[in-house]
Amino acid sequence: MTDDTLSLEELPQPVEQTTVDPDELRVDGENPNEQSDEMFGLLVENLREKGWIGNAIIANTGDLPGYDGEPEGLIADGEHRWRAAQEVGLDEVPVKLYDFEDDAQRRLWRQELNKISGEHDSTRDALEYDYLLNEGRSDDVQDLVNATDEDLDELLAEIRVDNSTSPAYEYEPSTTIHYEDAVEGIRERVDDDAVDLVLTDPPYGVDVDLTQTLGSDVDHEGDLKNDGYEEAVDLWRAVVPELKRVLAEDGHLYAFASWKTYDDFRDVLEEVGFEVVNCVIWLKSTANNQTAFGSGNVRYGYQHEFILYAVHDTSEARPLDRTLSDIVLHKHSSKDNEHPTEKPVGLLETLLEQSSAREDVVLDPFLGSGSTAVAAIRNERDCVGFELDEEPYRQVIERRVAEAERQLKATVNAD
Repeated sequence: MTDDTLSLEELPQPVEQTTVDPDELRVDGENPNEQSDEMFGLLVENLREKGWIGNAIIANTGDLPGYDGEPEGLIADGEHRWRAAQEVGLDEVPVKLYDFEDDAQRRLWRQELNKISGEHDSTRDALEYDYLLNEGRSDDVQDLVNATDEDLDELLAEIRVDNSTSPAYEYEPSTTIHYEDAVEGIRERVDDDAVDLVLTDPPYGVDVDLTQTLGSDVDHEGDLKNDGYEEAVDLWRAVVPELKRVLAEDGHLYAFASWKTYDDFRDVLEEVGFEVVNCVIWLKSTANNQTAFGSGNVRYGYQHEFILYAVHDTSEARPLDRTLSDIVLHKHSSKDNEHPTEKPVGLLETLLEQSSAREDVVLDPFLGSGSTAVAAIRNERDCVGFELDEEPYRQVIERRVAEAERQLKATVNAD
């Protein structure tokens, strides 16, 4: 061994190298390194057939300044291997524990180690870089983007809108999510006339097995809750009186409906005292792939959905922001959806901008994967949401809300 040679022991070492139960590890929900279902399936298959042939998971031990949560076992690298271990039911995984100086260092490691594999979501990459720049890691970020041949300005432009015509609005929206029954939750938690806009996608009463749908990272095991048609209508009938109570006198309500539920949903609204003003048609640029919803080849693909638009009284309701066609063309794709009936955020933003103002309160009693909350945050509205399916959607909602909040802050900071 020459004087220029280093032994492995002379290199920096983790605080501890051991094995732990996967349940002792956690993620922050903001990893920009994406993996397709096919690649994840291959990872699981290789784990079963070949054993643990990849690197140990890198995780934090000890305190972690700058992280708002439990820092012990927070993964910096190896999230997909960790998820694969849970999929096959491993009771322990190899892990290297490091005592990071702060959360910025952990996230920098994640960016550096992630770049060698996986498909990155450019928006999440930009949000990570923006966070690191704000934490004083500009030199490290520049070295990383130089090494990966990325254009930092182009990445950051994805999360910063052009505000040259008006100053940034510095309002920090409040987002409150309750994982419980919407009827009881609204009754107990929301005051009379406290909501400016109801924007929701109630269960349609579709009777489909979602175990193998969409190709999302979320496991939609079994049928949707309230999936029977009568149950869906009964649920709508139970929640609408609460919506009537909490919606301000000048407020608006939007509720998505299928061709099957439209009549019943409309009748319930009118029975409770709402005035249904319009049926807005969401026209999708392409039809749904109905075979993905278990219907085989006997149905035409759905290329539209109805949106009920209602108010207490047209003489008291606030005016719409502008006059739009009652047919709204908006792209629909289930490729990256994390809920089987997820609505595009851009479509929700159109409705939200039409019927509310900054600092208004938006209520969604059936939040799903959190699209209404994301739309509200991006447009500086407060949001109150209810979602009965805490598993698997809580983690999805929290990640999407955190990303939207970071993107809003990045947009304001850009000015």
